[in-house]
Amino acid sequence: MTSIEGDVWIDASRETVWRRLADLGGIYQFHPGLSGSHLLGEQAEGIGAQRRCELKGEGHLDEEVVEWAEQDSLALTITGGKGLPPFVKAGGRFTLSDGEGGGTDVGLVLEYQLRFGWVGSLMDRLMVRREFERTVPGILQGLKRRAEADNAPAAA
Repeated sequence: MTSIEGDVWIDASRETVWRRLADLGGIYQFHPGLSGSHLLGEQAEGIGAQRRCELKGEGHLDEEVVEWAEQDSLALTITGGKGLPPFVKAGGRFTLSDGEGGGTDVGLVLEYQLRFGWVGSLMDRLMVRREFERTVPGILQGLKRRAEADNAPAAA
């Protein structure tokens, strides 16, 4: 199993950051690799909620919430898609904690395993891991920009 981790300090309350993460259909607003996203089904939050993320270029991935602890953590697993690496399993987990001097520390861990044994391991080392090592900081920086903008005082 490959694990890619990152973290960021956001100058916004946990409530504000959580609101961004809990808007499952709105992840495209801060994820740089997505052109769109929307809910799949009626459930908008909690364990079992599902979304589809449209990848820039071509393809999509479907995710389901497997952990939902308000203002603490959110975990999703990839349940399907098109144009993805050959995952055996894959998912991500956000964690939120109080930051020094206010604000919120956010961690993100993406974990995945590829099919095809040693060929999958080679594919991971040459392509997949490099892409995810760019993706994690991009997601966190996008979340930071959006949450801090949400937190900014309204102009008079």
